[in-house]
Amino acid sequence: MKKTSYTDEKGRTRWTRNDEVAAVVKQLGEYLIIGGYPEEHARRYGQLAHAISRWPVCIDQLAEAGELHRINGVGGVITGYLTEIVNTGTTEKFNDDQYGTPPPRSVLELTAIDRLGPKTARTLYQDHGIDSLQSLCAALKSGQLAGIKGFGPKMQTTIRGLCGN
Repeated sequence: MKKTSYTDEKGRTRWTRNDEVAAVVKQLGEYLIIGGYPEEHARRYGQLAHAISRWPVCIDQLAEAGELHRINGVGGVITGYLTEIVNTGTTEKFNDDQYGTPPPRSVLELTAIDRLGPKTARTLYQDHGIDSLQSLCAALKSGQLAGIKGFGPKMQTTIRGLCGN
């Protein structure tokens, strides 16, 4: 675990460890949206990730002191998820089946694509069975993406570049 700090462009002290934890929290929010969680609930994870990445103290120190609740948006159940992420790098929340069978984690490969957000990834997964970059490449090659909103020539060119075509 890196506990190094740096100064951002606005002169604020930031922590690489906070950025790492924030990335997992952001992915969790995206994953929940893809899996069918209500957006208004899952969107909070993105806001929490932003707060974590900007927090002026290393998140490991907060966790060790039992003070994760000091971060805006952390309380109750979220404290447990966040503690789990800090300690293990992941959380059982990724396996939550409250809204049906959770999608495979590979579906997060889709949201890593520039301009492809979690709602589009949800549509690709739920309506077209696309659950990874590999299956997205296959869908592009077969013409399955034709006519899907958001998959015009620019997006198809972006995907081709990722697929090596």
